[in-house]
Amino acid sequence: MTDNPVQRRPGGRTARNREKVLRATAELLLREGYEALTIARVAAAAQVADTTVYRHWPSKAHLVLDALSEMARSENPFPDTGTLEGDLRALLRQIVALLERPEVQRVVRTVVSLSGDDAEVSRAKDVFWEERFSGAADLVQRAIARGELPVGTDPYELIEDLSSLAYFRLLVTGRPLDDRVVERSLALVLNRQVSVPGPGGVSSAGIDT
Repeated sequence: MTDNPVQRRPGGRTARNREKVLRATAELLLREGYEALTIARVAAAAQVADTTVYRHWPSKAHLVLDALSEMARSENPFPDTGTLEGDLRALLRQIVALLERPEVQRVVRTVVSLSGDDAEVSRAKDVFWEERFSGAADLVQRAIARGELPVGTDPYELIEDLSSLAYFRLLVTGRPLDDRVVERSLALVLNRQVSVPGPGGVSSAGIDT
């Protein structure tokens, strides 16, 4: 299996160049948008050769998705408040705060619209979303250990349920991303988890289903 460019984490000078390239990519992307971004402009802004960029990212899509993964890790980390409700509320507030920024909205719409006909781009998108949701596993395992979630809860589905309303409003209806979105989404997720059937057809709240 070939090494996926968006998953590499090199060290030394290569790591420093990688950091500069991703920072330059994020800045250009948020300021000017996807269409205006080019490998040559990124290389110039990062003060590296074009070949340095292409050595690690075979296309603009790969580069952008990797830059967005880094931005998500730094600006939208998975919290640890000590409770499931606190973790989910803090996480969704971070998501909403990011989605309220016009430049982030533009980038999210671009990521969603990237062509699915290119196998490499599709894989890069898969890796982006996998990395974005990977931190949910620890959040869910902590909640299971505290008895707040049933064993077997799917972390990916939990975060999908939590964030889907915010993304639906951004991408479909255009309705406000406000505190009501956070509290409504949180209530829907927590109520759903309470009613999830456990072993023997009994919900986690102990109600026959």
